[in-house]
Amino acid sequence: MKVLITGGYGFIGSFVSEKFYREGHEVHILDNLSTGKKSNVQFRHQSYLLNIEDEQCEQVFRTNKFDAVIHLAAQVDVEKSILSPAADSKINVMGLVNILQLSSKYNVSKFVFASSAAVYGDNKEVPLNEESSCEPSSPYGINKKLGEYYCQKWNDLYQLDSTCFRFSNVYGPKQGTKGEGGVISIFAKKILNNDSLDIFGDGTQTRDFIYVEDVAEAIYRALLSNVTGLMNLSTNTETSINQLINHFKEIAALPEIIYKPSRLGDIKYSRLDNQKVKREVDWSPKYSLEEGLNRTYKWFAAEKSAALNENVREDKGPEPAAFKVLHSEKRYLPYIENIILFIILAALHLKVGDFLFNIDFLLLYILSAGIIFGKVQALIGCGLAVLLYSWQGLMNGREVVSLFTDHTTLIQFAVYLFVALLVGYVIDRKHLREETAKSELQLFREKYQLLDDIYTETRKVKDELQTQILYSEDSVGEIYSIIKKIDSLEPDDVFNGVISVLEQIMKTKEASIYLVGQGNRYLRLVSKSNVEHSQFPTSIEVIPNSPYARAIEDNKAFINRELDPNFPMMIAPIWKENRAVAVICTNEMNFDHLTLYHENLFHVVTNLITASVTRAYEHVSATHHERYIVGTSILKPEYFKRAVESKKKAQEQLNIPYYLLRIVPIDNMENLIKRIHATLRDTDNIGKDENDSYWILLSNTDKENAKAVINRIQKIIDQHQCKEGEVHV
Repeated sequence: MKVLITGGYGFIGSFVSEKFYREGHEVHILDNLSTGKKSNVQFRHQSYLLNIEDEQCEQVFRTNKFDAVIHLAAQVDVEKSILSPAADSKINVMGLVNILQLSSKYNVSKFVFASSAAVYGDNKEVPLNEESSCEPSSPYGINKKLGEYYCQKWNDLYQLDSTCFRFSNVYGPKQGTKGEGGVISIFAKKILNNDSLDIFGDGTQTRDFIYVEDVAEAIYRALLSNVTGLMNLSTNTETSINQLINHFKEIAALPEIIYKPSRLGDIKYSRLDNQKVKREVDWSPKYSLEEGLNRTYKWFAAEKSAALNENVREDKGPEPAAFKVLHSEKRYLPYIENIILFIILAALHLKVGDFLFNIDFLLLYILSAGIIFGKVQALIGCGLAVLLYSWQGLMNGREVVSLFTDHTTLIQFAVYLFVALLVGYVIDRKHLREETAKSELQLFREKYQLLDDIYTETRKVKDELQTQILYSEDSVGEIYSIIKKIDSLEPDDVFNGVISVLEQIMKTKEASIYLVGQGNRYLRLVSKSNVEHSQFPTSIEVIPNSPYARAIEDNKAFINRELDPNFPMMIAPIWKENRAVAVICTNEMNFDHLTLYHENLFHVVTNLITASVTRAYEHVSATHHERYIVGTSILKPEYFKRAVESKKKAQEQLNIPYYLLRIVPIDNMENLIKRIHATLRDTDNIGKDENDSYWILLSNTDKENAKAVINRIQKIIDQHQCKEGEVHV
């Protein structure tokens, strides 16, 4: 995914950028570096140094097809917004509108906007949820609220999926001393510098501090989901300034603490409700305040140490003049060394050249310069050699014209030039290959380091997940032990076991399973939780377009996110041979469990239950000739006894009533049984006992309902014109 992050060099933006990069996405950063630093981002990315309100931003969108935009760039100084509201509006409103327009124009799929708790103003309600009234007390808060309106309107008008996060007090490494979470960075710097800590008020004022990496994780999850709208992003935890001071005491020795009068406009208590973001994007804060403060303080301490080391280097005295050229002007060093080499070989040429006729010291000099320094110095050496050769000829009495028209001289010059070019070319190629090899080696080292970092991080996450999987209540082993309760080949036993499975895995107290009647018109209760004062309808009419109907027709689970009291919290169909045979329901669940995680868990449980139900039905089909009297729907004594025992067990464990009706034998009994069976529910059975007596087993039937069934069967007997026929309970 190609992601544009505005303000990506800033405090929060750098962590968000790094999160997406580590997850394998292509990161582009647009920033004007007004508060951010390029050094905050140390990985490969595309950079655009622009203001967000700049018209040139369109070129960035035009040349890149961004899948998502995360808009973090903003003017975050509340005091500055009060002093210069126009400047604040230019950035926080016009800048946002510019990015929104470009996002819709160039078909961006997802848009994330960083809003703020400042939109609530001095609202006395604690905790504040997304429905709480907003009365911003500064131009900064007003413009953030206006930004939320713009995002919502762009969602309505241009179908730009937008998610707005109202940040609480974000803190962490790289944070400046401005902004809403700056108290932690201010305190950290003052503690390191041993400056007094100023507390405005009595220190009982509270804030909701959230670590920056938790913010980055929430934004990442939201961008990968289908979630839109407005959400608080917080820990839902109040921490007073006095408590914050106590946490710092556990990290470092504190300087003097000075309490000053409260500042006008300061909010007394602040805490944001985070239930919505936890539910919608399956997120929860990972870092406690203690761990986050420890990480933040260590980062500021490391920054101070690095700054001190830099100052020490700057405070060193000036280097001796003799070494200045060598250290600060290294580019001149080859020229100096070349001149020195020329002087040495020129002296040899002039002193001993007459005695050693077979050695051309000038050619030797050109070769040496080319081998040591490369083509440029070889050509310079060639020029110096030609000058010396010419000067020597003139000193020996030759005329200038005759010297430069002499074939021997020209050939000598040509040899010098050829050797300089050849040796220089070969040496430069060699140096180029070496530099290329070094660059590739460095690149491989960087890639290896990156892979090693990714491996280390992945291994850490894997170990954490492994620990969670092995020891959590929803571990594979735990689920397997629970699922064994539906490891049966008898449908009734499976149905009763389903209730226990749903209760334990889905953490619900009210679960039920219904059989789907012919034509998908009615659902018949077959098993339920044993809960007092809970009403489970024994029969449900499947109304078209209702959640039951959609679940059955689409073979898709229904999640009651609207909390409609007329329907269960979760509904899922059990399919066999391209049709729904049953429906499982969780009628009651903890509100915190309406998350993506529990939704996925419900899908897993549904699949496991489907497998067990299918296996049981297939077993019944395969053993049909053993279960039923040939040519009838009457259970043989052995299997009818099993069915009764299963109902007894369900009554004992789940308080599910059942009734047994005995039919006194009459003439033409088989025809009568067929007529009676046609009026029974799918959950009821007819069978014979060892004494050849006929029985009707009514599931989920109490005394009142049994009377109605008896009357209905008696009418059938009367119509059968067998007055001696009777039904006994």
